[in-house]
Amino acid sequence: MLDELTEIITKVQEYFKKFENFIELEDFRSLLLFTLTSQIPSNVLAQMGLGGSKEIINIPYNPIFKSYYQKINLIASGSLIIYVKSTPLTEKFLLEKDDPIFKKYLNANEMSLAFRGKEKFLFPKISDCNAFELEEKSDIPVKIDDYFHSLESYVAIVEPNILFVLKGNEQSDPDLIFSFNMMPEFPAKLKKNALKIDAFFDKEHKTRGITYLKKEENFKLVYMKDITEISHSDLYTSSFSLILHLKSLNSLY
Repeated sequence: MLDELTEIITKVQEYFKKFENFIELEDFRSLLLFTLTSQIPSNVLAQMGLGGSKEIINIPYNPIFKSYYQKINLIASGSLIIYVKSTPLTEKFLLEKDDPIFKKYLNANEMSLAFRGKEKFLFPKISDCNAFELEEKSDIPVKIDDYFHSLESYVAIVEPNILFVLKGNEQSDPDLIFSFNMMPEFPAKLKKNALKIDAFFDKEHKTRGITYLKKEENFKLVYMKDITEISHSDLYTSSFSLILHLKSLNSLY
């Protein structure tokens, strides 16, 4: 029994080999959905200490490394950078929520659910320097808090707003589904940094091509490629998780 659990932990750590606190998403739509989901009070950004006005939504652009990104302060482990490489999508500093650019990436249902007030988007040009170190970078160990043996158990207990999916290297490899804990593990020693996650291995690749996971009142999971029209009863009896498929864990720098 112990050997089986040890094998699981070792396998998860292999997926995070040489992880340096960078997560690359597949495209700008993924980053936009992540940013919009982060406006919910119980979101991963708020859980990790990054707040802000719900009416002003920032999407920074790094012109040197040509990437849009979000920076999450992790206290003990520095910062987590979630990014997507892209040429500038707009030269404007401020965009209204009804700007045509958003219609390229969000459908009508997503926009109606995401925009509740007078949201405005700022596109500041910033190069984060804290994550960029000239000296040799050290690997950040990832530790598992809970490993779930079914996705139903995961979603029912953790109730994640966001689930990250790291595709297996080979077709036969399972996909790693994970989410970061509310706070990183405080190191026993000041020089020891670590991130804690909850995890599940998707051996059947059920989330491939999936953007949303709906948990119904009876805890049944519905895999959704897109959001269709949602009734008022769905909003009260169901919960939704955004599925973000990762392109890589490569450092932006």
